[in-house]
Amino acid sequence: MKSKIWKTGDTCFVITNKKKRQSMEYKVLSFDGRFYFLESRTGSHINASPSRMFRSKEDATASLG
Repeated sequence: MKSKIWKTGDTCFVITNKKKRQSMEYKVLSFDGRFYFLESRTGSHINASPSRMFRSKEDATASLG
């Protein structure tokens, strides 16, 4: 099993549209103990749990089955 530990500055991929199998790249800004605070290249921010975050775009789309 791959590590789900993320550090500030790490790049991750998050599924943004399951039906279209799309994912988006984000940078880890912080962790509040439950959720990671992420920033996209365009500057938008989201909160995500570790189970939604992947090391590569391929891993993210493969998780959809």
